[in-house]
Amino acid sequence: MGVTVQEMVDAEVSGVMFTCNPVSGDPSMVAVNASWGLGLAVVGGEVTPDDYLVSKVTREVVRAQVNDKHHEYVPDPDAGGAVRVDVPADHRSARCLDEDSLAALVDVAKRVERHFGSRQDIEWAIARGTTAPEGLYLLQSRPVTGVEGPKSKPTPASAIAAVMNTFGANVKRGSQ
Repeated sequence: MGVTVQEMVDAEVSGVMFTCNPVSGDPSMVAVNASWGLGLAVVGGEVTPDDYLVSKVTREVVRAQVNDKHHEYVPDPDAGGAVRVDVPADHRSARCLDEDSLAALVDVAKRVERHFGSRQDIEWAIARGTTAPEGLYLLQSRPVTGVEGPKSKPTPASAIAAVMNTFGANVKRGSQ
């Protein structure tokens, strides 16, 4: 039996990315969804995140759809866990990721995909007050399902920490 204790990242921006276009299966693209705060609002479908499609080869942003993001989740130091708060009005329609952050995400996506040998669905965060790649955390990676292409190999959970270190995403040990 093992117990994993992880530190919660106080994410300024977080989201998910696919190492292919999840709609068309195009392996030359990285699809990125991003919103303010912790990833709960994105993965829970509570906000419509910013949507980016970026070329793996040229890093050109092929599509950037910026959406209104009315709330975010932030760490709750008093009760533990996270709390939902309103995003300030001047930030709601602001783009979450600049070109440098998108380039750093594409670099990590390519390295993770190369390591596992299959297309990946990756959860990530950029720590508050930092920039990517220094403040970029790789939170989880799993094979993409439901997209045409080569079969994905299962990812052993024990490899995740080694993978995060290998790909330049931060791994910290401590309590949440």
